[in-house]
Amino acid sequence: MESATSQESAGWSSLPADLLLLILKRLRWSSHPSFALVCKQWRSAVSPFYPAWITPLLLNSSKVGPSNVQYYYSPYYHKNFEIDNTLPGAKISCSAGQHLALHLENNRILDLELTSGAVHELPPIDEEAINAKFHSVVYDGVGIMYALDPLYGRMRIIRSIRNNVGMWDDWNYAEFYLDDPMIMASPDGNPVLHNGSMYILFEDGRLGVYDDTRQTESFEILEKPLSFGFEHEYTYLVEDDEGELMAVLFGRHGQGEHEDSYPVNVVKLNEHTMEWETVENLEGRAVFTGTPTTVMKKTNVKWMQNKATLPA
Repeated sequence: MESATSQESAGWSSLPADLLLLILKRLRWSSHPSFALVCKQWRSAVSPFYPAWITPLLLNSSKVGPSNVQYYYSPYYHKNFEIDNTLPGAKISCSAGQHLALHLENNRILDLELTSGAVHELPPIDEEAINAKFHSVVYDGVGIMYALDPLYGRMRIIRSIRNNVGMWDDWNYAEFYLDDPMIMASPDGNPVLHNGSMYILFEDGRLGVYDDTRQTESFEILEKPLSFGFEHEYTYLVEDDEGELMAVLFGRHGQGEHEDSYPVNVVKLNEHTMEWETVENLEGRAVFTGTPTTVMKKTNVKWMQNKATLPA
């Protein structure tokens, strides 16, 4: 005979999906991960994504004091948060969607799912075997991660793909040739994934593009655009919230309207003429720049609208 406890458990796990959705609407978003852990049926009703307005975007973090507590700012909440870092020494490599890539010592890279807290470690990178030290990580937020190293001015690229069972495959190494063209990439920001290809920004305003379907090759230097047309000290490449490729240029400190300001120019790539075009107005959006991630988002906070923020 089946026990009363098991019958009760079976009853809870067979609740219809529309009823589960009604229950979820009455719960806080922070309770959704716990809700999903009850059983498979309950988990199927939980969205794998938080809405954009509630997701804490990890743009920048800092460690304060000897503890493992780190602080980060969310432009969506317009608040500072603190998290207990259980992985001492971990550095944020990049963020994409609901995923965060962390780089640890000994070349360990972790894929952290922000909504569930699940952590997946990628296969180790054998730097000695390939004579490279990878310092840039680019993640599409779904199932492909790249690591890059500008070895001798040539960009070395490796790739790992997440398989159907959620495990990461061994790194696939693209061919490397010393006669490849020199790439003087901007040191300020990571490459950006755009329309299925990876773009890298050169210091002079030119672009390099990497086609993932031709893994045996490196970046192709495009003939156009040729330059920004502005003097600048820092440059950041970003795909904006409308899917367009843009660059944020900061001039030298103290050359703006005020002593402590930076002159700022924002340009957009016209993909028909392949020229940089000046953006006069961000239309209420805010730009947050940083080496791991640069993001442009619409904001309702008036003092943040039409402004660009340098990393702390």
